[in-house]
Amino acid sequence: MKTCLVLASTFPRWKNDTTPSFIYELSKRLMSKDRAMVVLAPHAGNAKKHEFFDKLDVYRFQYFFPSSIQKVAYGAGIISNVKSSLFTMLQVPFFLLSEYIKTAILIRKYNPEVIHAHWLIPQGIIASMLKGDKKLIVTIHGSDLFPLKNPFFKSLQRNVLKSCDICTVNSEATKNELIKRFPEYKNKAIIIPMGVDTQLFKKNDKLKISKYKNNKIILFAGRLNEQKGAEYLIKAMAIVNKRIKNAKLLVIGEGEHKKELQKIAYSLNIDNIEFLGPINQRGLADYYNTADVFVLPSVTSRIGTESQGLVLLEAMSCGTPVIGTNTGGIPSIVKNNQTGILVNERNENELSNAITKIMSDRKLLQKLSTNGIKFVKNNYSWDIVAKKFDDLYKKMEK
Repeated sequence: MKTCLVLASTFPRWKNDTTPSFIYELSKRLMSKDRAMVVLAPHAGNAKKHEFFDKLDVYRFQYFFPSSIQKVAYGAGIISNVKSSLFTMLQVPFFLLSEYIKTAILIRKYNPEVIHAHWLIPQGIIASMLKGDKKLIVTIHGSDLFPLKNPFFKSLQRNVLKSCDICTVNSEATKNELIKRFPEYKNKAIIIPMGVDTQLFKKNDKLKISKYKNNKIILFAGRLNEQKGAEYLIKAMAIVNKRIKNAKLLVIGEGEHKKELQKIAYSLNIDNIEFLGPINQRGLADYYNTADVFVLPSVTSRIGTESQGLVLLEAMSCGTPVIGTNTGGIPSIVKNNQTGILVNERNENELSNAITKIMSDRKLLQKLSTNGIKFVKNNYSWDIVAKKFDDLYKKMEK
């Protein structure tokens, strides 16, 4: 039997966790009678250090004591966590050392044919140092590329790209950035996006949350940071409220900008916003089905850009009309007036006009809903995405 060792910094800590689950979803679909999947991810709080997670062999490395004060991974994400706290920054060397040691132990124990490192930094660095004669696949998700531009990080990224056999990227925008920065490695880059569980995220009127049945729901889901642009959606609500009766904005997620966003809402006297915090995947499906429109107002910022926009695809898979901004990988998903409405970033007027347009035009709403479901099913279902990775693995395993 072949073995693949997966290195990731984002992975569910326990059942029904609110942590994004795309590494888990991909890994479990790549497991077969001919291939074992071993996953290494950071430890956190009460998570188990070793368990079989839906038959996936999952290890979690502890990097600080006591476990309850480990702060590098999860939550708002590594970059935001480290920037927001000196104490967290001091944990980074221990994080890297612990991941290195545990990776070395697992390579010795399982002797994998393939190592799959998700994110150039830090997993790609660890894998490139320890790969030996193993095949190395590195997957770039965006946060490991777009915001890390200084010479130090570029040197680390270049070393990982030099060491890996194949580099997958999640969108055309990510590939373009990679080639612009490292043209010598363009032949290693393959676009394979992250996928959507179309069995979970599907149109289902029975999932609508009853407490919002008398509201017109505008939904946002994502990390509450500068890049997601939620402030422009809140400002757009000041205009929407004058046009649409019983409108309500629901904000799902956590992050360092939450208090700032609440202050903006207060200053504009907007009281029809609910900050719901993080919600797990099954709960998200309910909210997508409850929403009249989903909005991802991402912007290009100092911390990067939206490399793919997975929440847009999840909403579309549920038949929810979507609005996205013309930045990063979003235009590859949101085809204007076909699979959604595309607006310019940092523009609350365009956002409010798009929201009003969808909510007042039943024919357009139905068109976007139908096209969105079909688009995701034909291009981003996990069956399609996992098959592409499986083909890649098989080439590496020979």
